[in-house]
Amino acid sequence: MAIWLSRWRSRHLLVAWIVYWVALILFGAHSALAAAARALNAPKGLGSISASVENGRFVLKATSASGVWYGTASLTALALWFAGPPLLLFLLWLVTRRSPAELRESERDYRTS
Repeated sequence: MAIWLSRWRSRHLLVAWIVYWVALILFGAHSALAAAARALNAPKGLGSISASVENGRFVLKATSASGVWYGTASLTALALWFAGPPLLLFLLWLVTRRSPAELRESERDYRTS
């Protein structure tokens, strides 16, 4: 894994982060997104969405004609899901990169051989 990661440039890292965040929203919050869509498409006066922070927990409530959806998550868990894997990927990327001095040295070795 370190071999292909060492070839990445910063734009590859940014694209990987964006893909991760889109996948996290689509797959991690699919039930919340579905409930919000039902509430937004409900007849006038029958749908509502509310979000709040209570006792260190993020609370989302969506009401529609078909019922009430209620979800909670701790702020710590949300922050770790959002920033944890991209930060770990960044640190792994930094560790696998070669320093500029190593690059110049390998280029010099390539030219002399």
